[in-house]
Amino acid sequence: MEHSQPPRQRCHRTRLHGSLVNVVVVLISIIPLAGQAALNITPPQLAPDDQGVIATEVRSSLSTPSRWSVRIVPWDPLAPETSPSAAMPVSALPLPSHPLGVEVSPRFFSLAGAGRQVIRARITDRSKHYRLLIEQIPDDTVRGQGVNFRFRFSLPIYKSSQDPLIPRGVVIQ
Repeated sequence: MEHSQPPRQRCHRTRLHGSLVNVVVVLISIIPLAGQAALNITPPQLAPDDQGVIATEVRSSLSTPSRWSVRIVPWDPLAPETSPSAAMPVSALPLPSHPLGVEVSPRFFSLAGAGRQVIRARITDRSKHYRLLIEQIPDDTVRGQGVNFRFRFSLPIYKSSQDPLIPRGVVIQ
């Protein structure tokens, strides 16, 4: 019987193949958990109507109640995607330069398991772009009980529905 590869090389490939199969099995078992996102937000891209009002609906897919905060912050759509505000805690983010330029309601809300909430905002200063930040408030009762994930969602608010979704000068190939 003639083999094209020495037995040692075949054994190494078999172990490598077995390891890859194990990795794939682990990933497949984790993916459904990742698919159970905390929130479903519709629509994800916002533009004010003629009165400067935006609205988005938040639906929870968590089985337990959760608390959330909502804030609107200035945004430059031409800035690199890795803006400092993406990593900063919400409390450290700057207020809009014109504090009366935006209003949001509710500022804080709770979602029961499988609950929903409509968030409305009014943009009176239409000369700027903003982002709507929705951040999960940590649950003090689970602090110190392993790994606790908190979610933050950052939704662009464009000046109008005619704003380009891709900035001018950016070429997608």
